[in-house]
Amino acid sequence: MDIMKKLFFLSLFLISNLLQAKDFELEIFSTTDKRDLNLFEYSDILTYRQFKGAGNWKDSLGDWGKINCAGSHTIIKGKGTVLKNYCKGTNKDGNVFWLMMDRESDNFDTGIGKIRFEKGTGKFEKYEGINCVYAISFLPKGEGSFIKAKCKLNK
Repeated sequence: MDIMKKLFFLSLFLISNLLQAKDFELEIFSTTDKRDLNLFEYSDILTYRQFKGAGNWKDSLGDWGKINCAGSHTIIKGKGTVLKNYCKGTNKDGNVFWLMMDRESDNFDTGIGKIRFEKGTGKFEKYEGINCVYAISFLPKGEGSFIKAKCKLNK
């Protein structure tokens, strides 16, 4: 019986360590209502957008929910694009997380950026401070987007 207890605790220890360093993926599907988009064109040099969007998300750990985002996007002719986006996600159980997205890329329609989990409630408290790398693609005419992020849950 003593050996069984040792095996049990060893198994528990190994499983908990594996779970602590687990990679996961986050996918966000969003839509943008043109009424929630402000566009400012500064001659032919710069285009500035402010936007709000909503959508759904899911992760590879089996969780999912809704997400709301707001941000700004600047396109500088010949230099690329800069995005700053802030999101609030809620899962099916009512737990909440807040994300900050940054992206600098050559064009508006696709790019690679960083996501940071800034704050969370419930199960998302352990996500605070996690950094992810994401890629984004937009539907034609900017009517929606798909984001796929790879994250490492290290806490």
